Amino acid sequence: MRINQHNRDFFEYHHKTFQRLTFDDVLLPTQYSDVLPSQINLETMLSTNIGLKIPVISADMDTVTEWEMAQALAMQGGIGMLWQSPDISDQEGWIDRVKYAFNVKIDNPATIQQDKSIGYAKEILAKFGNKFSTLVVLDENGKVAGLLTKDKTQFSSNPDDKISNFMIKFEKLTVHEGNLDLNEAYTLMKKEHVPKLILIDKDRNLNGLYCWTNVQSLVERKNINYNLDERGQLRVGANVGVHDYERAERLLKKNCDVLLVGTAHGYSKNVIETVKELKANFSGYKFDIIAGNVVTYEGAKALFEDGADAVKVGVGPGRICDTRVIAGVGGPQISAIFECAKAAEEYNKPIIADGGIKYSGQITKALAAGADTVMMGGVFASAIESPEEKFMVDGIWFKPYRGMGSEGAMKENKTGKRYGATAGGKTVPEGVEGKVELVGGVEQIVYNFMGGLRQGMGYIGARTIPELWEKGKFIRVTSAGDQEGHPSVDMVKEPPNYQIRKK
Repeated sequence: MRINQHNRDFFEYHHKTFQRLTFDDVLLPTQYSDVLPSQINLETMLSTNIGLKIPVISADMDTVTEWEMAQALAMQGGIGMLWQSPDISDQEGWIDRVKYAFNVKIDNPATIQQDKSIGYAKEILAKFGNKFSTLVVLDENGKVAGLLTKDKTQFSSNPDDKISNFMIKFEKLTVHEGNLDLNEAYTLMKKEHVPKLILIDKDRNLNGLYCWTNVQSLVERKNINYNLDERGQLRVGANVGVHDYERAERLLKKNCDVLLVGTAHGYSKNVIETVKELKANFSGYKFDIIAGNVVTYEGAKALFEDGADAVKVGVGPGRICDTRVIAGVGGPQISAIFECAKAAEEYNKPIIADGGIKYSGQITKALAAGADTVMMGGVFASAIESPEEKFMVDGIWFKPYRGMGSEGAMKENKTGKRYGATAGGKTVPEGVEGKVELVGGVEQIVYNFMGGLRQGMGYIGARTIPELWEKGKFIRVTSAGDQEGHPSVDMVKEPPNYQIRKK
């Protein structure tokens, strides 16, 4: 059960008295526990068919998630949602950078015809950001003819040199006819001392490629936490907006794992129609759909009913969002999570708590209220891997952070269809532009936030997120009670997992 009876009664009471609650309004009392933080399993579901090693997603914002963020977070067990760049090719390139950053079996290795030149081969490698240096060479009939590697091309002094003069010819390659799983590939490659293993069918058609460094890292590093798809590639998601089916198809062809139909108002005709169309017209691809944002049971139910594999919850809780002030709509986040969790429980599908997370303890609260994962913007905007350049103010390094509904984002035409905005359309901002202090890399941020979550679950005696749903019991706190929980001394050193609250 996603919502225990105590929390159901707790939230229903406040619902009846027309009160809605957010993070600072509630706490989770400690309970008897025999659970150590090291014993806690943070695995969860992102969507119907996609799992995560940690319950963390980076926000689909232009100051938060491009390929570097998505790659770094997937390597920690989470997933990044690429923002909806006006140029679809940007998102395509970012997906390639993530997918080719690390993989086990490459189903469709980059290839080149044997009659092409060394210069042309370098152009192909540059298209993929030079993330790899090997091309499978095919003959005029499309059969495997050889392998072009960096250590061979270094002997070419003329870009017009023919590839056939520098490739490793088929007869000297180690190939395998048929399929191999990861462990079988590891055994064969170690036995034959080969860095690349080409898979072919009985007619010498290319069937895949294994790279030793990737195979070895997975087989020999047992505690690896990478979030990988079935092909052994890092997982990644992307915002596609509404009715942008060309974008959706192009991203699915790049093996994007999940499409986010994300707008400011998810309980709307455009979002619902888009979810239906994606489900109906792209069934040949393997992907899930996240839709949002909503704050009510009715909104979440409608999106689940029409095919969403996960629903994103939150209107206005983010630190750069002023929708509640400008438009007068939204809902305090903890109550919104609870309302949407009721629909998630009915449909047995996940929900994502999006916005308002500043401290690790708020993740514990969001999950206890019924969420499966949390999406964070400002937290990851402060990472080295966020897209924007750092800058210094009074000796402190910062990075820009802005809402996608901010004036700057709209003027640069970066909002797309996310807020119903076009170049000559909506002009009233629902977001601000600001800065966040640079705190370090994604790995360190995840370490601090997941460490805090594990400690919170340990206090409650929950070994898993479903156990947190079962055991976590909220109490109401006053503003004085909330303030009591914060340090009240002049800090001589600010710790990495707690920043002084800015008024």
